[in-house]
Amino acid sequence: MSELDTHDYCFVCLGEEHAVLAIEKGGCEHCDQLTVKMLRSRLNYFQSAPALPSWGSRMDLNDEQETGPSFSLVASSDPNISSREHEARSGASSVHEGDDISLGSLEHEQPASEHSSLGKKSVEELLEVVTRAVARLQLDWPREQETPKHSKLEDRFLSGGRGEKPQHQFLPFFEDLHDELSKSWSKPYTSRIFVPSTSTFSTIVGAKSRGYTEMPRVEETLASYLSPESASSIKKPTLPTKPCRVTSSLVGKAYQAAGQAGAALHTMAVLQAYQADLLKDLSAGSTIDEEAFSELRRATDLSLRATKQTARAIGRSMSALVSTERHLWLNLTGIKEKDRVFLLDSPVSPSGLFVARFKEVKKHEEAFVQGGAVCLPAPPR
Repeated sequence: MSELDTHDYCFVCLGEEHAVLAIEKGGCEHCDQLTVKMLRSRLNYFQSAPALPSWGSRMDLNDEQETGPSFSLVASSDPNISSREHEARSGASSVHEGDDISLGSLEHEQPASEHSSLGKKSVEELLEVVTRAVARLQLDWPREQETPKHSKLEDRFLSGGRGEKPQHQFLPFFEDLHDELSKSWSKPYTSRIFVPSTSTFSTIVGAKSRGYTEMPRVEETLASYLSPESASSIKKPTLPTKPCRVTSSLVGKAYQAAGQAGAALHTMAVLQAYQADLLKDLSAGSTIDEEAFSELRRATDLSLRATKQTARAIGRSMSALVSTERHLWLNLTGIKEKDRVFLLDSPVSPSGLFVARFKEVKKHEEAFVQGGAVCLPAPPR
């Protein structure tokens, strides 16, 4: 083992999974002390070597058969493995001071071949499971694919002649989830952000102190400096003009709805982790009684309810952002307040900002023109 390595076992004993986690997530106090170059060389050792038994499987083998073949014999079947192992132990034989890169800077580096095989395997597993789920749920899934544009500057011979990149498969659109998400889209401006009957899953401990419930307020000292005329020792700081205050209110609604979605995700994560543990016990062959199955079914239904509430909260956040964009454009007009609210509350449509009530907007064309003329510069004399 290298002098820099403080593990109790060698990196081969720890296995490939430990090497992958050290690169992707970190968290091991021993691996965090190693350089990125050394961690990569250890991962490359596993990816380039034949399949090797993990430390746990070797311990099981030793328990069953004390005189079984040693791991060193298995690992040395390939003459190149011993050299790769020595290279990985020593950090590619030469670790200079300039190579001591912290793990924190790893996210800024994206080598082309570091995790390509792992990423490809994850995508394949996702598509396989989603395909079976779509078939079971009888969902409509048009096989739309995004064909990457071929560049004439791509390698022809170097880098193994990679050629064109694989096509990207779009995942299915879940219509039932969209129905929940778009419930507030019919009246985006006047829809309520907080609905007590549907906020059960987003009421979590510490939501307010962690910033989930409302937009952080501006400091009074800063508000008094930026807008002295709106400063008050009694009321909370406010923006000086009504258009600015309306914009701030709409942005606050969007933030609050997004916070509710984030809070509901905590409940979803707890329920899903609980489901995973119950299923783990089932797959391990442990005895699970009828009560455990009932508990698993209850956790599944509660997780689905939390998903619906999360979708609705995200939809309310999107509605508030659409209303904000409309408000910014309507500020350029001299339209009346009643008509302004009517247009702000127009149903959300991906076709356009005001497309759902375009005819109604046309009725106020004179007001638009009049208000727009005020914003135009004076003609030259």
